[in-house]
This record gives sequence, structure tokens and C-alpha cells, in this order.
Amino acid sequence: MLTTSLVVSSATLIAVPTAQAGDGDSYGRTETVLEGGKIYAQYQHMASHFRPEDVTLKIREKGGTRVLASLGLEDGDKCPATSDCWEDTFRSEPVTLPKMGVYSIDVVAREGRPNEVVQQSTGFLNYGLNPKLTLTSNHSWLSYDNFDMKVSGSLVAEDPNTHEVKPFAGVGMYYRAEGASRAQGWEWTDESGRFTYSPYLIESKASDTTIDYYFDQQHESLTLPFRQQQLKLRADTPTGTVTAPYGSDIPVRGKLTRVADDGTEKPFSKEMWIGSNASTGTTLASGDNGVFATKYTVEQSEQVSVGTTKSNWFTAPAPHTFTVARPSRTSKLSNVEGKVDKYRKVTFTGKLGVTSGSYPAGATTKVAIEYRPTGGSWTTTDTFDAAYGASFKASSSKKANSGAQWRIRLVNADVDGASVKLGRKYTQIWNDGVSPEGVRKGSTVTAKGGLMYKSGSTWRPYAGQKVRVWFKAATSGATWKELGSTKTLRDGSFSKKFTAQRDGTWQMRYTDTVSTHYADYGREDYVDVR
Repeated sequence: MLTTSLVVSSATLIAVPTAQAGDGDSYGRTETVLEGGKIYAQYQHMASHFRPEDVTLKIREKGGTRVLASLGLEDGDKCPATSDCWEDTFRSEPVTLPKMGVYSIDVVAREGRPNEVVQQSTGFLNYGLNPKLTLTSNHSWLSYDNFDMKVSGSLVAEDPNTHEVKPFAGVGMYYRAEGASRAQGWEWTDESGRFTYSPYLIESKASDTTIDYYFDQQHESLTLPFRQQQLKLRADTPTGTVTAPYGSDIPVRGKLTRVADDGTEKPFSKEMWIGSNASTGTTLASGDNGVFATKYTVEQSEQVSVGTTKSNWFTAPAPHTFTVARPSRTSKLSNVEGKVDKYRKVTFTGKLGVTSGSYPAGATTKVAIEYRPTGGSWTTTDTFDAAYGASFKASSSKKANSGAQWRIRLVNADVDGASVKLGRKYTQIWNDGVSPEGVRKGSTVTAKGGLMYKSGSTWRPYAGQKVRVWFKAATSGATWKELGSTKTLRDGSFSKKFTAQRDGTWQMRYTDTVSTHYADYGREDYVDVR
């Protein structure tokens, strides 16, 4: 906790921003004046349709209606008849009240006359002598480690009646912050005469910060110096000059740390950039452990930089630089093979390499899986990263149909693989089910249906194929189990009898396919066993 302590005592009157009550009124504003051990109300004249000598100040309990004192202006007649005395100030008679505290001031002009004017709550009378304000902060300076700034204050005053020094509760103080915080407003003391203020600090304005407090005639400020922390950037790879094929992605890795207030280096997470300069580069970020890892796509001979984005909390480290040699179009695909399985999943395997030259360790390139329906154009279904000098295997999220063209393509290297037609014939289990569906335990049920395959636009019976029968009991945590199988007849139909043991769901599946046909699952059919 910061030991800085500032004490405020009665001093020369200092201009304070607009009063906390009655702000914007065209009649007048009031506040408190302490002088010679006495308390006065001060009135600022801002009216054109009555004069200061017509004014009476009414003192009442804050939030109440009972008037405790009625004060004339001691010098209300000092305003010349030839002047409107706009914004001139006038002091009331000394005021005596029952107890120390905060009271409301009302302005009454031409009291008791037909043209009487009343303005309520024009300001507050802080009824207490020799107020002292002590300010503290939870930090001795501002920095990235100390940006949770909190200002605390304690206000005491002498009771005018008993001369006892005690907390001054309910008092409003105007504050204005400049520096890392740009704010203004009012803080009010609680029953113990204390208040706490947590300013919002703006990174782009990070600098020495001063908070000024104004309380009637008193003014005090608290200033916290600002300390920037140093960022350190270490790049593990690449360094020097990098030779890589056109369109390849070379790995860029390193770590970002900051020098904390205690002098230790700590990992730091921050937005960074990579490219020829900060304005044209792409963004990346270091993780919670300070490590950053990205890739840079080789397209031309140039110097590449890796740096941190600007922050007023820190001094930026010098960017790390490396040079990319003139790239050549040497990327190649080899041993490429595309397959489609019985569940319509398309998978490509192959190897990525170069026709000549070299590449850095960990270099990759983006590969697209594409398909083209008959009469259509090539469309990308998925992309993946393939490493140079290594084999790859990747599948498409799009299911195959009965026969479209498929290929893989090196996206940034502009290399297209040979296209291949992938597809099988569709199959379909139809008119399937288990009957009867409501039976007694031990009774016989029959699983039956038919299997077809599609040839061109015509569905035909599929004879001689194995159809498996699966069952899942209607109990919590039950899993599918195969109960048996049967073969389709000449007309594609099949059937098999089972003994009903328990409630559950049945399903017929055609999964023993040949390479020219797809698999198919029948519908799920629930059977109630009583």
C-alpha cells in the first residue's frame, strides 16, 4: 500500500467547476466559505431579473424540508445600480447550525413579495471547521503491473459546536484526472468520512497521472509517475537467408517476454505482426506462455520482419528480420492416390516434395481437396497443410456421389494434381422392419426387407448380398449388437427369424460391399416385448 499522504487545509479560494447542485441554472449558485473560524454561505449572482440585495439564503437539512437558518447577504448591496453584477460573488452572514454535517442551500429572491423567486438546492453548505483531507493510492507508480489504480481518501473536520475532530460524512468533492485517466466527476464521503475511487486507465494515454480534488476552498492533487516496461522478442526460427519453393509456408517461431517491475522476465501475450512492415503485415499473437508460432508464405524475394504492435505500456523491441531468397516454382506432388470407401468418404494420399533446390525444416504448403460434378466447375471442399519431404493423408468433409472428378491442388504454389473419377453405385435397404412389433417374451419375430442398387437412373434388385441384423436394448447405456445375418434372394428380398427377448430397436445393415457399391443402413424399428 502506498505511503504517500497529502493533507489539505483551509487555503486561498480556488475556482471550482460548476457547483454540484443547481448546475446550469440562470439564477445563482452557492457554496461554502470558511474564514476566521466562521462558516458562511457564498452566493454567485447569475440572474438578470432580480438583484443581489433581494436575495435570502435558506439552509435546510439535506433531503429534508425544514429550514434551519435564513441568511441575508452581508455585502448584497455592494452591487452598483448601474451594473447587473453577473457572476459576482456575495457572502452571507455567519451561520450557526445544530450539528456538523452537509446541508442544502436554497436561494429566495424578494421573499414574501408577489414576485418572489425560489430556487431549491443551489449548492451545499458543508458545516464543519478546519477540514483535512488525506489521500492515498494503492500504488507508488503506474505500470503494466500497477494499472489497477485505486485512490482512497479520508476527510475529517472540527465540529463547530463541540470542537471535536471527527469524520466529515456526506461531503461531495469534485475530482479531475489527467494522464492515463481522463475523467471528472464527484466523490462523496461515507459515514466514516471515507471514499474510494478507481479510475479507468487508458492504454493509449499512459503517462504520469494526476488526480485533483476540490472541496470548497481547498484543492489537493495526487500524482503517480508512469513507468514503461521493456518488451523482449526472441525468434528461434528462421534466421539469416531462407531458401524455399514458391508458395511454401516456412515456420516462424519465437517468444515474447516483458521485464516486470521487480526486474524479472515474464512471458507475455500480445498482438504481433509479420510482413515487410507493421502497416502491411498480417497479425499474429503470442500465447499465455509468450510463445508465438506462425507461417510465412513465400511469394517473392524480400526482407521479412516480425514485431510487436504499439503499446504505451511498453517500449517496443526491435523487430526480428530474416531474408527470403528468390523462390522458384519447384513444388511437386508424387504418389498421389484418391479413394472412396463404402461410406462415401473420399481420401487422398501422396507425398510433397520439390523438383530441385531445398526447403527449410518444417516447411509446409496449403493443399486443397477439390471436386467437379459432371458439367460443373472445380470447387474446394477442404484444405490441409502438407509438409515438404513427407507423405500425407487427408479426407474430404464432402461425401462422394456416384461419380464426380476429384483432385488435390497446391493452393499457393499453383500446382494441380491429376484428376480422378471417384464414386460407387448407390444401394438402398427398403421396405424393412421387424414384425410383429408387440409380442410376448420368447415369441418369434421376423426381420425382413429388400436390397436394391442403382444402375444409371434405374433401381434394380441386388441378389446374393449379406444383410446383417443389429439390435440395441431399451436400457440405459445399451449399445448396438449384431444378432445375425441373412442373404438376399433373386428379387433382392431377405428375411430372418429371431426370438424376442427384450424391448429394443432393430436395424438392418448392408456393409459387406464390394469396391463398386456403397453401404446402406435401414431404418430403426422399435419392438415392444411384454
